[in-house]
Amino acid sequence: MTSAPFASARAQQRARLIKIIHTGRRALGMDEDTYRDLLAAKSDGKRSAKDLTTAQLQLVEQHMRASGFKTVKPASAKPRESRKLDTAAESTKARALWLWLHQVGIVRDPSEAALAAFVRRTAGVDDLRWARRPDKVIEGLKIWSARHIPAVLAARFARMQSAGIVIGEGSSDSLVSAVSPTLNPSSFKALQRAWEYLDKIETQQAGAATVATSQQ
Repeated sequence: MTSAPFASARAQQRARLIKIIHTGRRALGMDEDTYRDLLAAKSDGKRSAKDLTTAQLQLVEQHMRASGFKTVKPASAKPRESRKLDTAAESTKARALWLWLHQVGIVRDPSEAALAAFVRRTAGVDDLRWARRPDKVIEGLKIWSARHIPAVLAARFARMQSAGIVIGEGSSDSLVSAVSPTLNPSSFKALQRAWEYLDKIETQQAGAATVATSQQ
């Protein structure tokens, strides 16, 4: 019994061959009688391509190619012209924020194309410079990321504690409040400051370890 995937593959092969044969007929300028006679000659009398077996269709294709028929690959699409990188203040700020979020682990793709896709979803334009209020796009990026930073901040806090690094707070939530006591702890700025505080601690720990190693 023929399996479904195998039968599907054979059907696709037949459809491809029939399409090639029809293209070959037009390319070679075959009239109706000549075309039907060719099918019959390669299939013991069958005069319709849909009645031929896969092997018989391949014989017809081979005959057409021997007669000068060649399939032409479609021309590849013209590559999109690279857009000059915008150096305006708002675009630079957005790009720096996008790259920082990639470093944090929230943005998976740090490319300009990925940033442009975010701008397109939020502002309906392909480039931040074309947005009516680019500051609103940046603010939207901060609001979106603030929903995800607490989870990655907590995970980093736990990893540092497990590594024996002294942070001085019992949890990532208390750290946010301690670093930015006057800010809303769920705001982007407060969360970013807490992350940067952990950066500072890790840098200090790495420096101390290097000094200790050099003195041994």
